[in-house]
Parts: sequence; structure tokens; C-alpha cells
Amino acid sequence: MKKSIVLFSAMLILFSSVALGAKKPPKNNKSAVGNSRFSLGIGMEVADYYTPALKKASTFKNPIYFGPRITWWYNPNSSIAIGLDLGSHAFSTKTDNLTLPTINTYNLLYSGLLAYKFNNGYILKNDAAVAPYIFAKLQGTWAQTPVTKQNVNGFGIPIGAGINFKIANNLALNVNAGYNFAIKNNNDHIFFGAGLMVDLGKGKEVAVDTVAAVVEKPIDTDGDGIIDLDDACPTVPGIAAFNGCPDTDGDGIEDSKDECPTVPGLAEFNGCPDRDGDGIADAKDACPDVKGIAKFGGCPDPDRDGDGIINEKDKCPDVPGSFIAQGCPDRDGDGVMDDEDKCPDVAGPASNKGCPTINEEVKKRLAFAARNIQFETGKSIIKPVSYKILDEVASILKEYPYYDVNVDGHTDNVGDAAKNLKLSQDRAAAAVTYLVGKGVAASRLVSAGYGLTKPVADNKTAAGRAQNRRVEFNLLFK
Repeated sequence: MKKSIVLFSAMLILFSSVALGAKKPPKNNKSAVGNSRFSLGIGMEVADYYTPALKKASTFKNPIYFGPRITWWYNPNSSIAIGLDLGSHAFSTKTDNLTLPTINTYNLLYSGLLAYKFNNGYILKNDAAVAPYIFAKLQGTWAQTPVTKQNVNGFGIPIGAGINFKIANNLALNVNAGYNFAIKNNNDHIFFGAGLMVDLGKGKEVAVDTVAAVVEKPIDTDGDGIIDLDDACPTVPGIAAFNGCPDTDGDGIEDSKDECPTVPGLAEFNGCPDRDGDGIADAKDACPDVKGIAKFGGCPDPDRDGDGIINEKDKCPDVPGSFIAQGCPDRDGDGVMDDEDKCPDVAGPASNKGCPTINEEVKKRLAFAARNIQFETGKSIIKPVSYKILDEVASILKEYPYYDVNVDGHTDNVGDAAKNLKLSQDRAAAAVTYLVGKGVAASRLVSAGYGLTKPVADNKTAAGRAQNRRVEFNLLFK
């Protein structure tokens, strides 16, 4: 819809201008270009196919194409020019991928042109040193596909503007620019041209009007305070710093050189922003709000510790770890991360905090030993018959060095409670002393006595009291 409106407006302006330019063009040896019956121009044109496509990445090393263009004008009156032009754009598919061939090709562009000239005696003088104009074209294209060599014909409608800067009488430096609206087998593109333009024919001097000259107020079409003669963009409000051309986003880069003219950006990115400040323009940054590196398209390194587990799934993203421990270190490889592993150098299940489980047979052996240690009656002296049992306890504790041991003493309810408490403490301490003597580290052993407070059987029977007189070995995680 926007294309239709732009095209309709351009054509309406051009055709309605015929009524204004009713007089024939004067043949004036001192005039700017466009005021003789015929004009001829030759120059070069560059085309930008990249920006209109709004691509984030390009396989081309340089998306700007260029080629020659020849223009012929017929000037039926001072306002209108009808013309023909012929041009070409050169293309290259050179890439950084060494496996792909470099293919160079070109296309041909031929078009009919209708232009409205502002140096028509109504807006600007016929011999104005700066002679702007606007134009629209009906443009055909021909190209040959690089690989299949098929001929492809296309059609587009370019519209734009140009300026003839007078160099000498009937000779001007021509610059022009515009936008091609693709219709068929064609691509939208922005084009910029520069070259020379000359009026053909000798011409003759125009009679000088003897009427006193009327001082005209300088024209400022866009109302930006810069008169059209000094305004490089006379129809668009701009600023003096850019000779009357605009800087819409105020980033200090004029719109014609700003690839992102409506968003403030940086000169190093041709006016486009870099929100995360990682040195990668947002248009090429897959993560524009998070600092990253070019290797990952502007995103952060997805695996900082290099353990093969992406940061989002890695519980320890800055320390190499194992998959089964969710990216955290796991020296014993049991799937329990070292920080949570009570036995980080010995494999064990998570249910046992990473330590090996003590099998039921070992538990039975410890329970048997606890029930069968005998002491001298009323004393904390271990009977020799119990040495073998305690030796087996020491052997078990050495087999499981990652456990600490609570050695607890208990008595029945016969006798004074305070004396029983003291007796239970002494007997537990005696068991600890024996085990230390058998090579069990003292730091692993803690003794305590509970007297008659924790019976495991009924003290009303002899059998029950015998069970309550005991020493227990309770293994604990360090």
C-alpha cells in the first residue's frame, strides 16, 4: 500500500507540472543544464540491494553493486524532461567460504524517464548554478543467472531526485539518488549516481529584460532555516551541520549515511545501535541485550567451563564437572557432586550422601560385637575374652574410614543411677581406648555413657537386664 501511494504521488507531481512549465526552454549559453532542446549525461551508479531487504547477515562480502549509466533528455519545455537511459550493475558472489566458487555477473537496465526541473523560471532561474529535479522511471531489466545461464527479464519503477551543479556554461556535475520499487523479477534497491551532463546545440543569448529586477525572498521549501540554494536536502527539514539534511535519531550521523536512521547508534556501525556494548551491532547480534562474542553470533559462551554441558543446564557453569553430577565436580564419579558428597573420593549412592552403604552383614557383626563385650563386674575393665570381638570392630572401622563412630555405654537399673551413669561412661571410654590402640584414629571416635536411661529390654527380668548392659557402635558420616 505504501508503494502505491508513493508512486501515485510521484507521477501526479510530475504530470501536473506540465501545466506550470508551459514555455519552451530558452537556448542560453550561460544556463545550467536542462534548458536546451536536448541533454546528454554519462556517469556511474552504485546500488544498495542490502538495506531494503533488511537482512541481518549476507553471504556477499560487499553488498554494494555498481556500473555505468547513459542518459538522454528531450526538453519540450522549461519544466519537463522526457528521457531514456541505459545502465548496468555488476555483481559478485565472493564469500569467505573457500569451498564456494566466486561468480561475477551483471544485469542491464533500460528505462523511460519523466523529470520535473526546478530551474524552470518559476521556482529557480533558468541559469541557476544549482538545478534540482525529481524523476520517475519505467525500468526494464535483463540478467542471466550465473549457474543455469537463463535469461531473466524484469520490471521496476524507480523514483528519485537529482541535482545539476553548474561547472561551465551548459555543463554540469550531475548527482542523483532514488529507490527502485520492484514489480517483477526484480529487487528493491537504493541507487546513487554521479557523472557529467551537457546541453546539446549552440544556443543563443536570451534578450535581457530591461525591467528593474525584483529582489526575491530566498526560498526555503522545507522551512528549516536553510535556503534551498544552500540546502542539500531542500524538501526535507534538516540541520546546518549537514547542509540542511536531516539526522532523525539525533546520533550525529545524517540520515543518508545512517543505516538505522530512526534509532540512535554509533558511527562505527554506520549509525546502528549496540545495546549490550559487546562490539557487535544489534542487527547482527543474536543476543542484543546480553554481552557476547562474535564466535557465537553475539551471544555468551554457552559452555564457559568447557565440560560439554551448556550453562543453562550446568549447576556449576564455571567449574568443569561431569554429566551425571549436572556439570559439577564429582571426583569419585558416583553422581553426587563433591560439595554434597560426604565421601568425595569413594563412590556411593546419593541416598547415602555419596558414601558406600554398609551391608547388612557388617551391621550384624557390629551389633553382635556390641552385645558380647564383657567387663569386670562393676568395673570398666574389659575382659580378655572380648579382645577378639573388639579386634573385629577395629577391622570393620578401618574398612570404612569415611565413617566416624559414636561409642555409647549403657547399664541396667540395678544399683545407684549416678554410679551406673559413671560406669557406662567409663566402659565406653575403655572401648575407645582399646580401638585407638588397634590403629583406629582417635579423631573418629567419640564416647558417651547413658547409664540406665536407654534400655532396650525389660529390666524386670535377668535376660532383659543382660541386654541393657551393653556398648553400642554407631557409624556416622564425617
